[in-house]
Amino acid sequence: MKRTFQVLLLVLTILSSCNLNGSGDKYMIEGTVKNFPAKAIYLEKLGLQQVTVVDSSKIDDKGAFSMQGVSEKGFYRVKLDEKTFWLFLLEPAKYKMDIDLSVEDAFKVTGPADNDEFQAALKKLNDAKVAMTNAKYKYMMYEQQKAAPDSIMMAAKEFNELGQKFINGMKEDAKTAKSPLVAMFYITNVPLPDYPKENLAVIERLEKEMPGSSYAKDFRDVYNKFEEQTKAEANKPKAEDVSIGKPAPEIDLKNPEGKNIKLSSLKGKVVLIDFWASWCGPCRMEMPNVVAAYNKYKSKGFTVYSVSLDKDATAWTNAIKALNMNWENQVSDLKWWQCEAAIRYGVNGIPAAFLIDKDGIIVASNLRGEALDQKIAELIK
Repeated sequence: MKRTFQVLLLVLTILSSCNLNGSGDKYMIEGTVKNFPAKAIYLEKLGLQQVTVVDSSKIDDKGAFSMQGVSEKGFYRVKLDEKTFWLFLLEPAKYKMDIDLSVEDAFKVTGPADNDEFQAALKKLNDAKVAMTNAKYKYMMYEQQKAAPDSIMMAAKEFNELGQKFINGMKEDAKTAKSPLVAMFYITNVPLPDYPKENLAVIERLEKEMPGSSYAKDFRDVYNKFEEQTKAEANKPKAEDVSIGKPAPEIDLKNPEGKNIKLSSLKGKVVLIDFWASWCGPCRMEMPNVVAAYNKYKSKGFTVYSVSLDKDATAWTNAIKALNMNWENQVSDLKWWQCEAAIRYGVNGIPAAFLIDKDGIIVASNLRGEALDQKIAELIK
């Protein structure tokens, strides 16, 4: 039976370079391959970013092979082809490998204690994955066969409980693992966004016990990027309540000359907040109605605050002139659909417009033509 293990969520896709210990100690691997037509076997290093071939050996007529060299302690695999490989934990030590594809337990390896712990971790993970897969198929089968609701609920409960048991087991095993690398193996099967503290604890252990390890460095890099993304998401503008009767959220963007114009600076006027873009055909078709309303009511306390979703400044300013948009309040951050004001106002299609009264309260949205004219006339009385 071929064992093709590919489960690590963050880890075990491999470091971009081999960080040698410089001790001169070598790994030595001797083994045999039976019942598989390979002529060579490869040793590959597994890390967080890529897989790198670090050694290889011919397989002789008797199925024997041997490799020796210097490489960083960490996760590796011996590979016969793209679908036939086995994971182990390599360090400067002697290893004996027996590979026989005619038996279920095709890969047997003897070596140092850390690898024994890693092999036990692999088996535990495989067993858990099999149990969860079987529970999932059971649930799906009950649903397809329209089994009794109680049976479906019990199957779903079993699957969910196995999933939580798996997560709890990985977290606990990461705490108790003797090897920091085995702890890393366990914790990288737990979602980082859901369990950042547990992941960080393993990173700090790696940095303490294996300070020169590229695994510690790369895992820290992954965690730092996660933190940066989390902070960036927290700082992103979010859609606000722009329903009728709510205060219009503040907008503070630059005009074509680079001067910031705040929406709140127009308080005391009736304002049409108009989201548009030079590249938007429907916006250009509607703009004559907006221009007409502006020209008709500008002397009576009405104005337009135009927010462009352009990303090309020249196209934006050319369109302003071409469409006779003669009001001063032209703003944009030139971020296209990432426009912060558009996100805050929940705009996902343009043209989009919000009419606010002299107190900055939203009184209508997406009015067009005559309906817009009538509402403005009502508000400026």
